Amino acid sequence: MTRDRQRRSSAQLKQVGIAEYAVVTDETVLSTSGVGSCLGIVLRDSFNDVSGLIHVMLPTAEESRDGNPAKFVDTGLPLLIEEMVEAGASKRRLEGWVVGGSEMLSFSSDGDSIGGRNIAAAKQGFKQYGIDVAGTDVGGSHGRSIRFDPASESVSIQTAADNTTQTI
Repeated sequence: MTRDRQRRSSAQLKQVGIAEYAVVTDETVLSTSGVGSCLGIVLRDSFNDVSGLIHVMLPTAEESRDGNPAKFVDTGLPLLIEEMVEAGASKRRLEGWVVGGSEMLSFSSDGDSIGGRNIAAAKQGFKQYGIDVAGTDVGGSHGRSIRFDPASESVSIQTAADNTTQTI
């Protein structure tokens, strides 16, 4: 077995649930599943080896009385950034991946889907914080599972519709 393969096979796995996030400073693989209209947002500062993943449900906190900031794009993204900076990341070195935002449910009176509004909120947040977009897999009408491997700096996405896996 090669050294790189040994390193990956011994890496830990951290599962992130809906409206949760995790920040790691090692090669722990970050994973989340059940990403439909929700978004999985991965951030990475490769220079300082700090990675984070958040699984947000809705674009803005004002849409709910729930006090969990990790549930919303507008409060979850700054929370993840803050936690990553506390772990040693530099805001100006962050790059990110956005996955999800499927057109699965539409509850808004103006006809915009939750998935589409989540994608728009993430784009706005990335622009506001100056985060470079490393990759996206958004839209569609299917659920996804996400795995981020800090060692290879790659996001693997398994699609629920046809059980295929792609890397971005």
